Amino acid sequence: MADVTSVLDQQGTGGKTYWDETEDKPSVRMPEGSYPAHIVEVETVERTVKGRYKAMIYNYTVKIAEEAKSITFDAVDFDGNSVQVNGGDYAGRTIRSNGVFKFLHPENGEGFEPYPSGNKGYANFCKVLGTEMPIKTVEIDGNEVKVRELPDLTEDDILGKPVKAIIKYGRPWTSNKDGKTRTYLEVKWLANWEDGKTVEVDVMSTDKDDLPF
Repeated sequence: MADVTSVLDQQGTGGKTYWDETEDKPSVRMPEGSYPAHIVEVETVERTVKGRYKAMIYNYTVKIAEEAKSITFDAVDFDGNSVQVNGGDYAGRTIRSNGVFKFLHPENGEGFEPYPSGNKGYANFCKVLGTEMPIKTVEIDGNEVKVRELPDLTEDDILGKPVKAIIKYGRPWTSNKDGKTRTYLEVKWLANWEDGKTVEVDVMSTDKDDLPF
């Protein structure tokens, strides 16, 4: 039986080739940080929370904008080395949110409790989207109180809107398909993207069979 060396000598190994290390990008996971993005998908679901409250939950998805190329992020590559990466490497990537809770106010004797102090996240969502939140005077426990009236948001209010997405790794979860535990990036919070422009959004198709919630 011929040894490895003699086989290679007979067949050849394709000749010389080259490696341009200046074009070699470090292999890194997308770093946490604040990314310019647009909201490209939103779904809502109503849930009872802690057995006492009721909330409409907005689960939205953002797409990282091309403008991310102007940002440099600190990261760690798979060899454990500290590196810097350009945000433009992640332009076009979509990231799901961890959900925005709009706690509902009971009407006509509905059997759940109000939780207006829990609407901080929804109020920020409305603010970032540029939606008006007028100040109203309402009666709470016999006292008149000035509060922000939070609107119903529709797809037209949300889709295509520019945002700064605060992206971090979420809690580990186990897939129902292969049993593996993974940790995914998710949008934790939104901030204003002052110079961002609204874009047209096509309805996206999503495989919902293996989502982490």
